[in-house]
Amino acid sequence: MLSEKQKQQKRQEKKEKIIRLRKTLSEMTEEQRQAVADKFGIVTVEGHLLTPHNQCFLVAQSEINFTIVGGFQQWKKTGRIVRKGEHGFLIFVPSKTKQDENPKMISDDEDVHFFTATVFDISQTEVIAKSEAA
Repeated sequence: MLSEKQKQQKRQEKKEKIIRLRKTLSEMTEEQRQAVADKFGIVTVEGHLLTPHNQCFLVAQSEINFTIVGGFQQWKKTGRIVRKGEHGFLIFVPSKTKQDENPKMISDDEDVHFFTATVFDISQTEVIAKSEAA
Protein backbone atom coordinates (compact mmCIF):
# COMPACT_ATOMS: atom_id res chain seq x y z
CA MET A 1 0.00 0.00 0.00
CA LEU A 2 1.25 3.45 -0.90
CA SER A 3 1.78 6.10 1.75
CA GLU A 4 -0.02 9.43 1.43
CA LYS A 5 3.22 11.07 0.30
CA GLN A 6 3.68 8.41 -2.43
CA LYS A 7 0.06 8.88 -3.55
CA GLN A 8 0.60 12.64 -3.82
CA GLN A 9 3.79 12.06 -5.78
CA LYS A 10 1.97 9.69 -8.19
CA ARG A 11 -0.81 12.25 -8.68
CA GLN A 12 1.76 14.97 -9.35
CA GLU A 13 3.63 12.77 -11.86
CA LYS A 14 0.34 11.97 -13.64
CA LYS A 15 -0.56 15.66 -13.74
CA GLU A 16 2.85 16.60 -15.17
CA LYS A 17 2.59 13.84 -17.78
CA ILE A 18 -0.83 15.08 -18.87
CA ILE A 19 0.48 18.66 -19.11
CA ARG A 20 3.39 17.51 -21.33
CA LEU A 21 1.05 15.50 -23.55
CA ARG A 22 -1.42 18.37 -23.85
CA LYS A 23 1.44 20.63 -24.89
CA THR A 24 2.50 18.14 -27.56
CA LEU A 25 -1.06 17.88 -28.83
CA SER A 26 -1.67 21.61 -28.77
CA GLU A 27 1.36 22.16 -30.99
CA MET A 28 0.04 19.73 -33.61
CA THR A 29 -1.98 21.09 -36.50
CA GLU A 30 -5.45 19.73 -37.22
CA GLU A 31 -4.01 18.05 -40.32
CA GLN A 32 -1.37 16.29 -38.19
CA ARG A 33 -4.04 15.09 -35.74
CA GLN A 34 -6.22 13.79 -38.55
CA ALA A 35 -3.21 12.07 -40.16
CA VAL A 36 -2.57 10.21 -36.91
CA ALA A 37 -6.22 9.16 -36.76
CA ASP A 38 -6.19 8.03 -40.41
CA LYS A 39 -2.94 6.12 -39.94
CA PHE A 40 -3.70 4.40 -36.66
CA GLY A 41 -7.47 4.06 -36.49
CA ILE A 42 -7.41 2.98 -32.85
CA VAL A 43 -10.65 1.44 -31.58
CA THR A 44 -11.95 0.42 -28.19
CA VAL A 45 -12.82 -3.10 -27.09
CA GLU A 46 -16.46 -2.21 -27.81
CA GLY A 47 -15.54 -1.27 -31.39
CA HIS A 48 -15.80 2.51 -31.05
CA LEU A 49 -13.24 4.57 -32.93
CA LEU A 50 -11.26 6.80 -30.57
CA THR A 51 -11.35 10.49 -31.28
CA PRO A 52 -8.36 11.89 -33.18
CA HIS A 53 -7.42 13.72 -29.97
CA ASN A 54 -7.31 10.50 -27.91
CA GLN A 55 -5.45 8.69 -30.69
CA CYS A 56 -2.81 11.41 -30.70
CA PHE A 57 -2.74 11.29 -26.93
CA LEU A 58 -1.92 7.55 -27.02
CA VAL A 59 0.69 7.89 -29.76
CA ALA A 60 2.39 10.68 -27.82
CA GLN A 61 2.72 8.39 -24.80
CA SER A 62 4.33 5.34 -26.39
CA GLU A 63 5.88 3.78 -29.45
CA ILE A 64 3.33 0.93 -29.30
CA ASN A 65 1.39 0.48 -32.52
CA PHE A 66 -2.00 0.78 -30.81
CA THR A 67 -4.88 -1.09 -32.43
CA ILE A 68 -7.54 -2.05 -29.88
CA VAL A 69 -7.58 -0.53 -26.41
CA GLY A 70 -9.61 -1.14 -23.29
CA GLY A 71 -9.56 -0.70 -19.56
CA PHE A 72 -8.51 -3.46 -17.18
CA GLN A 73 -12.10 -4.52 -16.43
CA GLN A 74 -13.13 -4.24 -20.09
CA TRP A 75 -10.41 -6.68 -21.08
CA LYS A 76 -11.43 -9.03 -18.28
CA LYS A 77 -15.04 -9.02 -19.55
CA THR A 78 -13.81 -10.03 -23.02
CA GLY A 79 -11.86 -13.01 -21.70
CA ARG A 80 -8.45 -11.38 -21.71
CA ILE A 81 -6.22 -10.22 -18.87
CA VAL A 82 -3.59 -7.50 -18.79
CA ARG A 83 -0.16 -9.11 -18.38
CA LYS A 84 1.55 -8.45 -15.08
CA GLY A 85 3.94 -5.50 -15.22
CA GLU A 86 2.27 -3.78 -18.18
CA HIS A 87 1.76 -0.05 -17.89
CA GLY A 88 -1.45 1.61 -18.99
CA PHE A 89 -1.92 4.74 -21.06
CA LEU A 90 -4.23 7.67 -20.48
CA ILE A 91 -7.15 8.81 -22.60
CA PHE A 92 -9.82 11.44 -21.97
CA VAL A 93 -13.36 10.20 -21.33
CA PRO A 94 -16.37 12.54 -21.37
CA SER A 95 -18.87 12.52 -18.54
CA LYS A 96 -22.15 14.41 -18.78
CA THR A 97 -23.73 15.89 -15.70
CA LYS A 98 -27.39 16.75 -16.05
CA GLN A 99 -28.88 19.71 -14.22
CA ASP A 100 -32.29 18.01 -14.08
CA GLU A 101 -32.27 14.42 -12.80
CA ASN A 102 -35.52 13.54 -14.62
CA PRO A 103 -34.45 11.17 -17.47
CA LYS A 104 -37.56 12.03 -19.51
CA MET A 105 -36.55 15.67 -19.73
CA ILE A 106 -33.94 16.32 -22.40
CA SER A 107 -32.12 19.52 -21.71
CA ASP A 108 -29.25 21.47 -23.16
CA ASP A 109 -28.19 22.21 -19.59
CA GLU A 110 -25.65 19.41 -19.57
CA ASP A 111 -22.09 20.05 -18.56
CA VAL A 112 -19.51 17.83 -20.18
CA HIS A 113 -16.54 17.11 -18.00
CA PHE A 114 -13.55 15.01 -18.92
CA PHE A 115 -11.60 12.65 -16.73
CA THR A 116 -8.66 10.44 -17.58
CA ALA A 117 -8.98 6.69 -17.87
CA THR A 118 -6.21 4.13 -18.15
CA VAL A 119 -6.31 1.79 -21.13
CA PHE A 120 -4.15 -1.06 -22.38
CA ASP A 121 -3.52 -2.19 -25.94
CA ILE A 122 -4.48 -5.72 -26.92
CA SER A 123 -0.75 -6.47 -27.33
CA GLN A 124 -0.43 -6.00 -23.56
CA THR A 125 -3.03 -8.67 -22.82
CA GLU A 126 -3.37 -12.42 -23.05
CA VAL A 127 -6.25 -14.87 -23.07
CA ILE A 128 -7.42 -15.84 -19.59
CA ALA A 129 -6.58 -19.49 -18.92
CA LYS A 130 -9.64 -21.63 -18.15
CA SER A 131 -8.36 -22.34 -14.63
CA GLU A 132 -8.10 -18.56 -13.96
CA ALA A 133 -11.57 -17.88 -15.35
CA ALA A 134 -13.24 -20.43 -13.05
